[in-house]
Amino acid sequence: MNSINLSDRDRINIAWAEYEDYSKGSKVKIKDIGTIGYVSESINNKKTGEQTYIITPEKLPKNPTPADLEKVQNVTVLYRGSTELMKGDDWVTDWVKNDVPMANQVIGGGQQMPTAQLKSSSQTLKNAMGRYSNASFDIYGHSLGSMNGQYAISDTENPERIRSAYLYEGPNIHTVLNDRQQETAEKLQNRIFNYIDDKDLITVGYSRASTVGMLIRIDSKKTGVMQQHMWGGYQFDKKGNIRIEATAKVGVKMAQTEIAILDQLKNLTVLTGKLRARGGGLSSSEQIYLESSEVLIIAEGIARMVESGFSEIVKACKDAITETEKHWQDTVQRAQEVASHLNYYEVMDALADGGATKASIVDEATTYYEKKIAKAEKLKADYQNLVEEIKTSVTKQLALDKELAKELQIG
Repeated sequence: MNSINLSDRDRINIAWAEYEDYSKGSKVKIKDIGTIGYVSESINNKKTGEQTYIITPEKLPKNPTPADLEKVQNVTVLYRGSTELMKGDDWVTDWVKNDVPMANQVIGGGQQMPTAQLKSSSQTLKNAMGRYSNASFDIYGHSLGSMNGQYAISDTENPERIRSAYLYEGPNIHTVLNDRQQETAEKLQNRIFNYIDDKDLITVGYSRASTVGMLIRIDSKKTGVMQQHMWGGYQFDKKGNIRIEATAKVGVKMAQTEIAILDQLKNLTVLTGKLRARGGGLSSSEQIYLESSEVLIIAEGIARMVESGFSEIVKACKDAITETEKHWQDTVQRAQEVASHLNYYEVMDALADGGATKASIVDEATTYYEKKIAKAEKLKADYQNLVEEIKTSVTKQLALDKELAKELQIG
């Protein structure tokens, strides 16, 4: 599943699947996306209340061999949130043994005492990483599922294998983490997208500076209490992306673009490594040619992704600069309308006394976004140069293969 092509609405639809009733082997089909994989494991831990789905892209045999498991390149983990109060057979475990104790710790800043469900969720991720030893992982969680995801990711012993995490409407559990876990969370900051609606009563603990992942406060509308918690206040643009303030939008887009590019570069590394291992008659020229062609196709795809992704980031920054300039003009206009008895300079002085100046509203924001543009342009150039180096290396390898050169009539 190519995450760069997913919208925020698509990702929320994936997270919604955590509340579906799947059994092992079930096909996981998501609205507007299609099939994202098959449930390889369905965890329902009666003791801790944890409910989690492990999803692989392809359906595995009933009794998979080690070779079958080694072929899995990506795993999606869905941590389910709390069962509704007074509903189902595990609501007491979710609320009494997990939600309430965690809320008390988060609000009170208490001692580091993760609940049994957080610990079992971490073990689930560790077990999956051991079982699918070559896979990268995408994590989704909502509410209590978000807390489970925050803790499991922070507790992982293989942070490099976390590709991304999309967590929604969960309390901030950062204070519950020990020093090692906090270091891991910091290392994965730009791979964890932690969305909260400030109108949701469940999203507590975010007045503190430290969070697990990139904190993204959404621009929400007011709905009922339960609807608010279940994404009801989320608003989307025409592309299906969540409405958030401009600074957060730029940060999210840059992080997501880098994840997608690095993911494809990893595929390239595998293929180029195979090519470099060839030689001495270990493989036919036809095989080398096919693998080289695949490298070049992926490289061209990355080049387009780099161009598109970073161009979008630059556009978002420029739009944000325009927006701040408009905000300043609107501020001045409203002030002149309210204080019509004052001249322009007196209005400017009054605004300055209140801390509203062109320097603070426009100039500081412009400097911030210009730095983001410069970083995006540099990253774009770095990735483009890397892709060109890979393409040049492959071309040279082809040129050195005399047999292949003869077959392709290039020598």
